[in-house]
Amino acid sequence: MDSLIAGFFTNSLNDNDLEKLNRWLEEDESHREEFGRLRSCWIMAGYETGKKSFDARRSTQFVVEQRINGKTGRIKWMTPLWYAASLLFCFALGAAVTSLATRNRQAQPVPLATAASTTISVPLGAKTKITLPDSSSVWLNAGSTLSYSSGFGLEDRDLQLTGEAFFDVKSNPLKPFNVHTAGMTVKATGTRFNVRAYPNDPILAATLEEGIVDVEILTPVEKTRSSVRLKPKEQLVIHKTEKAIKTGKPDQTPEKVQKTDTPELAINEVVVKPNVNTVLSTSWKDPKWIIRDEPLALFAENLERRYNLQIHFASEELKEYNFSGTFENETVEQILTALSLAAPVNYKFNKNHVELSMNYKDKAKFTKILKIKK
Repeated sequence: MDSLIAGFFTNSLNDNDLEKLNRWLEEDESHREEFGRLRSCWIMAGYETGKKSFDARRSTQFVVEQRINGKTGRIKWMTPLWYAASLLFCFALGAAVTSLATRNRQAQPVPLATAASTTISVPLGAKTKITLPDSSSVWLNAGSTLSYSSGFGLEDRDLQLTGEAFFDVKSNPLKPFNVHTAGMTVKATGTRFNVRAYPNDPILAATLEEGIVDVEILTPVEKTRSSVRLKPKEQLVIHKTEKAIKTGKPDQTPEKVQKTDTPELAINEVVVKPNVNTVLSTSWKDPKWIIRDEPLALFAENLERRYNLQIHFASEELKEYNFSGTFENETVEQILTALSLAAPVNYKFNKNHVELSMNYKDKAKFTKILKIKK
């Protein structure tokens, strides 16, 4: 069985061996748990399913929460000696698995039961890029959480997202790639798109860079599902009701988002925007962060997450001003200085607290050259 598991990790099993592995997994819950643990160790050691090369950098950067049978454990940074011993064990395991797998050929995914789930949480003030077991890439924005089962790429390609993420999906028409959020599900086979689904944001948004995606929404009044197909450079925006924004939850939310369900969300309006500049929705992950005509209220929310700040508006009127800018490696103080030069804004910065107030002396001058949201 070790040989079969090894062959599966390197995509080198034939059809008969795949069936043997699947029967073994279905025999007992402990078999599925063991498979999930070996897979986690395989990934931690810097390997990826279907690849035979070891990535030392990936292994040293790997930090993830592992939930097994409802218990949460965190792989933390370790003492050098303990870390070296653990990494050596995983490396040896990976080498042995690779060696055993060379006896096998060709692989096709088979349905496997879920034994565990993996959750990646990104704190405020940070962002990260991860590679999923199916070799798809995901960039996670600050304050975001992504989770998927140990059967991801085998049984399904379902993920649960809270926050914002950009997906570069490996094509697999036989297994659609489904991103579930509280309010909508984005379905793709192979494409590049951005999903923004922070609980307390006034909107949900899906922006398509290339390919095709279907966005499924649960309509709250008719209790029916509506689906919108997006083409490249189209953006779907769902405007929430005040109740949904304040609570950060759909009106009728299950305890957790199920793979087969999209929780009902209180919605004011659904809009599809054609020919959008997708860079404005995706540049948060790139070295250059580009902002164009963004209301200061939304810009402040993005700054809070990006730099782990708390921003207070002393003047509500400021929220209506629109702001544009391009930033590359600037500190938050440099950005606030740029903001004060581009709008009638005074700021006070103290540790991670920022207060924005109206600069009434310069207000008349800026009113002539700035667009003000109507």
